[in-house]
Amino acid sequence: MVKQRQQYALISGSSSGIGYALAKEFSRKGYKVIGAAPQSVIHLQKPLEEEFEIISIPCDITNLLDIDNLASVVERETGGYLDVLYNNAGIAIGNAAIDHTPEQTNLLFQVNVIGHINVTRALAPFVINAKGSIIYTSSVAARTPLSWASGYSATKAAIDAYACTLHSELEPFGVKVHSVITGGVNTNLTDIQNVEDTLAELKSSRYFVDGSLDSFMEAKNMCHSHGISPDKYAKQVVSKVNKKSKKFNLYAGSSAYLLHWLSRFAPLWFLEWVLQWIFKQLKPFRAIRRQVKEQDKLKKQ
Repeated sequence: MVKQRQQYALISGSSSGIGYALAKEFSRKGYKVIGAAPQSVIHLQKPLEEEFEIISIPCDITNLLDIDNLASVVERETGGYLDVLYNNAGIAIGNAAIDHTPEQTNLLFQVNVIGHINVTRALAPFVINAKGSIIYTSSVAARTPLSWASGYSATKAAIDAYACTLHSELEPFGVKVHSVITGGVNTNLTDIQNVEDTLAELKSSRYFVDGSLDSFMEAKNMCHSHGISPDKYAKQVVSKVNKKSKKFNLYAGSSAYLLHWLSRFAPLWFLEWVLQWIFKQLKPFRAIRRQVKEQDKLKKQ
């Protein structure tokens, strides 16, 4: 009788939120989990190490040397077979599109897109050996005009597009590639500023009008206001991965498929209005329109 090989899953961004929940769920399903996170937060995985014996590897996916080290450790620990590569690490920076600084834009793409592409390049040979799965955490933000999240939305659309081509290129090797269109999940992803910091940032923006602070704070709290728990999300996704789904896009999280459907079949004006209503943008946008009209009148005088 042939002894069954131990299955391995590597998850980036496993120190908190979705990645932490995924590490638990894959462990419960019998995988030996390798959790990758930056050195500054790797200590947060200690409970996972103690309860599930996950292997923690410090790795900043924007650092090529860290990625090379990650590949070396994975090869040593797994014998060169990786059944699941889950590219989950991500950050969010919320502000108006024209207020993004070059540094913010570069950081968003380095973490949410380029880092995952480089990790995939380094670890794909092990996934091919195992005829495994490569998964990316994308978002409904890739499909919808999510309020005050243009940079984040752009990165999620980019990784979804990259994964789509990878899906066809790796199919001949027996590798499945999925991009998970993620709806609301109650994590701390957007908990990056308090009211005072948000107000200070807004004061230098063209969008500093009546109602804009409430709208920005509603967007920053979207994960808590409109999300399911990370554990529930992880159960949804891991179940589909283990069933060897042939679908490229998987959907998980609050309103994920609904927003995808609306993005495909509803008029853009309707989708914009719905999201502006949910995230309280209607009031500040009306105020800006009034300002613009008044300025136009003054110019004509």
